[in-house]
Amino acid sequence: MHKGVPVDLEFSWLAAEGLSRERGRVLTRLLATLAGAKSLRDAARALGVSYRYAWGLLGDGARTLGGPLVDMGRGRGATLTALGRKVLAAEAHARAALDAPFERLRGELAQRLAESRPRMRPRLSLYASHDLALGELARLCAATLDLDIEVRGADDCLAALARGQCDVAGFHVADALPRAAAAAAALGRWLDPRKHQLLIFVTREQGLIVRHGARIRGVKDLARSGVRFVDRPSPSNARDAASADLQVAAAVAEGRADAGFGLRAAAARYRLDFVPLASERYFLAAARRTLRTAPFLALQQALRSAEFRLAVDRLPGYDASRAGERESLSAALSWLQRLPLRG
Repeated sequence: MHKGVPVDLEFSWLAAEGLSRERGRVLTRLLATLAGAKSLRDAARALGVSYRYAWGLLGDGARTLGGPLVDMGRGRGATLTALGRKVLAAEAHARAALDAPFERLRGELAQRLAESRPRMRPRLSLYASHDLALGELARLCAATLDLDIEVRGADDCLAALARGQCDVAGFHVADALPRAAAAAAALGRWLDPRKHQLLIFVTREQGLIVRHGARIRGVKDLARSGVRFVDRPSPSNARDAASADLQVAAAVAEGRADAGFGLRAAAARYRLDFVPLASERYFLAAARRTLRTAPFLALQQALRSAEFRLAVDRLPGYDASRAGERESLSAALSWLQRLPLRG
C-alpha cells in the first residue's frame, strides 16, 4: 500500500436473497473466529458484535445455504459443521485467487490519491533587515518555497535566530566604523562560529539621497541651517522592506525633504543625487543544521540562479555576483575587525 495514503479494499462473495453482501462478509469472519473460540459468545465478543447479532447471522446463513453452519450441541460449545468448514474453505480459495489483483488495485488507488493530495511546500522563516533585493528573492522562491519574511532591525534578527525564533536571519554590515564595530559586537553576542554559518546575499551602496541643488556633499552638511532631513520609515514586512528607501527618495523628489539616508538604487529610481557613505555587505545567517534542510537548499538555489543575479544587477549600486556562497562567521568577524576608520 502506498505509504501515507489509507486504502482498504474488502471483497465479499457470500450473498443471496435474505443475506446481504455486507452481512455475508461479516458471517465469514464470524465462522473464522468461531473456529478458534470456545463459544459463540466468545466469538461475538472477539468480533465486536452482540451475541444476538451473531446468532441472527448464523440463522440467515443456514437458510441461504440450506443447512446449519455451526453445531451448538449442549456441553460442546459451538463447533463448525461440515457445511461451515466448506464455507471457510471457499473463503480461503477466493482470497488466494483475488489477493494479487486486489494488491495491484490497492496500489493504483493509493497512487492516484497521493497524486491528488496537495503537496506540502517547504517553508522557511526569514527575519531580515530592510533591503530592495528581498522582494526579488521572495518572487523567485514563490514557486517552490514558502518564504515567510519579517522585517526587523539587524540586531533583532540575529537575536531571534539565536533564540530559535526564525530559521534564517538577514542583516547588513557596513565597511565603516563605528557601524562596523557595532555589527561585529552583535555577531559576537548572538552567533556562535561552531553553530552558525553565513550565506552571502548582496553588497550595496549606502549613502545620502539628495535633492538636486541642495549642495549637500557629506553628513556634516546636514547640520546646516534650513536643511530638511527625512528619516527612513520602520518597515514591518517584505513589501515595506522594498519600499522604505523608496519612500525616502520619494519625499526628496517631491520637495518634502532635502536629503535622507538610503541606497543608491533608490536615488537612481527617482533620478536624484547620491552621496556614497559606505559599502554594505548583506548576509543571511543560519544554524549549521538548517543548511542541510530542503527549504534552505531551495533558498540557496534561488540565490545562485542567473535570474536572481540579473534582477539584482538592475539595481544601481548592487552586486550579487557571490550570492549563495557560504562564508564562515569567523571570516566575517575577522573582516570587520580589520576595517580601517573612515570618515
